[in-house]
Amino acid sequence: MRARLILLSMLLASCGGFAGPLSPYKMDIRQGNFVTAEMREKLKLGMSKQQVRYVLGTPMVSDAFHGNRWDYVYRLEHDGKVVEEQGLTLYFDGDNLVSIDDGAKPAEVAPPITLEFSVPSASGLLAVEPSDAGKPELSAAVLHTVQDWAAAWSAKNVEKYLAFYSPGFKPEGMSRAEWEKQRADRITKPKAAKVELSNIKVGVLDDSHAAVTFTQTYRSDRYQDVLLKTLQMEKIDGVWLIFAEQVDK
Repeated sequence: MRARLILLSMLLASCGGFAGPLSPYKMDIRQGNFVTAEMREKLKLGMSKQQVRYVLGTPMVSDAFHGNRWDYVYRLEHDGKVVEEQGLTLYFDGDNLVSIDDGAKPAEVAPPITLEFSVPSASGLLAVEPSDAGKPELSAAVLHTVQDWAAAWSAKNVEKYLAFYSPGFKPEGMSRAEWEKQRADRITKPKAAKVELSNIKVGVLDDSHAAVTFTQTYRSDRYQDVLLKTLQMEKIDGVWLIFAEQVDK
């Protein structure tokens, strides 16, 4: 019995070396989309949304009101502390990837696509080759104007729609007043209408002239069609306006 008591005392003494509170085990917590360097290298401007999903997966962060922006966010917590974070933001124009921003380097922006188009001159319309394609800020402003033009049409806002046309705009085969009345009738008669633009390409000639080509899809309760259209734009008093339009059949 005495030997047992001595042995028990020795065991209790040996346990004294582990005195102190025990820390609970904390699991690593991973949240979001982890993008490897290999996946990032496969990402290219011009990809469709389906191709981006194939490379990166579906983004964990999405905004129903801003479908043209996708955010891939990732964070790793170890022992209760954030030890790694990633952020990758993608911007789309329609179905095509046009800008990549990962915060680690300057954002990649798709270069504007140049076109041949006409600008007004004293002798009429003169075909000119764009001399500078490196104007992404101008291309973005032109693109925004064209998208607002389509939105005003979809909203059946005749006054706002007509305001996108330059004072120098000359409709073919009719006066400006006749054309405006015709456009007002066609815009307001449908109960509902939707104008969608796709495959948009912007060509910048100089600081005040540009051209935009796109596929225009129009749907209403009365009529629907799909057209390839070109809008020739000019900047007047800081505002981009339409001075000519052409439908390619």
